[in-house]
Amino acid sequence: MRIAYVVTQFPPIITAGLGRYAQEITPHLANRHQLTVLTINDGRQPVQEQRGTITVYRPLGRILGAITRHRRSNSRAEFVVLGINIVVSNWRHFVRLLRASPRERPDVVVVHDATNFVCGLLCHYVLRLPVVFHIHTTEHGVAPQRGIVALPGVIAAAERWLGRIARRVVVATPEMRQQLTAAGWDGAAIDVVHLGGTFERTLADPAFDRDRLRAGAADLRVRLGIPAEDPVLLFVGRLVRHKGIYQLLEAMRQIATAVPRLRLVVVGEGDNAGVQRIVADTGLGERVLTSGGFVDGWALLEYYEMADACVFPSTFEPFGLVATEAMALSKPTIVGDGFSRIFLGHPERPAVRFVCGTDPDDIARTVIAVMTDGDLRATLGADGHSQVQKLSWARAADETLAVYMSSVAEPRARARQH
Repeated sequence: MRIAYVVTQFPPIITAGLGRYAQEITPHLANRHQLTVLTINDGRQPVQEQRGTITVYRPLGRILGAITRHRRSNSRAEFVVLGINIVVSNWRHFVRLLRASPRERPDVVVVHDATNFVCGLLCHYVLRLPVVFHIHTTEHGVAPQRGIVALPGVIAAAERWLGRIARRVVVATPEMRQQLTAAGWDGAAIDVVHLGGTFERTLADPAFDRDRLRAGAADLRVRLGIPAEDPVLLFVGRLVRHKGIYQLLEAMRQIATAVPRLRLVVVGEGDNAGVQRIVADTGLGERVLTSGGFVDGWALLEYYEMADACVFPSTFEPFGLVATEAMALSKPTIVGDGFSRIFLGHPERPAVRFVCGTDPDDIARTVIAVMTDGDLRATLGADGHSQVQKLSWARAADETLAVYMSSVAEPRARARQH
């Protein structure tokens, strides 16, 4: 099967969970099938390259490339440039597929998130190719948390349009499927495929050196100025409202009093200025430390290894790879009610603790309970590690490929009507 894989993040461009997802699952998909990844170029990548068995195409025009390479560090400007880049790249992806010979034309076009709607719709209406639509971040979940109404409304409309014409829609959790069905989507067209863990390959590698990781975490403590005896609570994620970062900072008022030496370490990018302002206003001072931006790879592992517990109080999560990261390293994990219950494990002995992501008091109570009870932390760490072992990228790839093959072999009636 020839698969055209349209995604906005692909190594080395990884800035969020979507990039990590693509990095982990595509090698499995390309083991048995011909996979071409169509993605964006940040102005620094080759237009076409071969990464193992994966062909990667990153279109780059002279003008857009120059703008991208020299863009200023301004969030609004970067957002506009990124939007233009995605739309222009989508058009060029479509043109590339349009010009492909019959031998090179894909059997299925896989579109990730509504940002790639231009390519998805053109491949359906013009090329009459089967389209599979992966939803990683749905505007039905995120838009209510945002202050901007117009743009999320446009994206949500494109998302719904893609959902109507796609032969299959793939989501990562039963909760997202229920959410979309409740919003009027065709539930029979939606497949649930759980993901694997971010550190699955790294931790399974026989050459993985845990002693080196411990030493790196100890060095990180020194660099951050955290004494060895001070407990560390870790947050990893984008600094945006639906990740629960503002509620967590509000909860820190109570947590700091109940656990006097605790430090909250915040890892991620986004509203750094807002976080710093809240820290200053609440008088938390040195009790809250930030990474100053996105962290990935071995450096991220060191942050997790340093932590005594992790908290991710999201009100919406399409899956929650950060939970797999913390649990894989046996870290006691607290998650918001936006996470899937697949992380829960046995209800009578939960592998994680759930909190109401919009309630700072609930977050504070749960964090305090975990941070002041060593036995509870040990139990959560062990049970979380066992629970995350049930997830696998190989299994996710097998189930995903089965969806792709069914979309080619059994076109749905509604797809033929559009």
